[in-house]
Amino acid sequence: MIASSARLSEVARLAGLLADQVLDAQIMNRPVPDKHIRTLLSAAFLLEEYGVPLPSLLQQIVHGAKRGAD
Repeated sequence: MIASSARLSEVARLAGLLADQVLDAQIMNRPVPDKHIRTLLSAAFLLEEYGVPLPSLLQQIVHGAKRGAD
């Protein structure tokens, strides 16, 4: 199945919005549901697979997840 650019753009937009909420929660010391992190990482893998640049806030989440895995 080939993903359309409009759908990928929407995934990127929504992932950016969720990443903003996650980072805001972290700053305010509020809990972040694991499902939110898994959803963001899944979106990042999908976007990278199709060569779509990650929104900057999503890049921060991915970088943090990689750093935490090390």
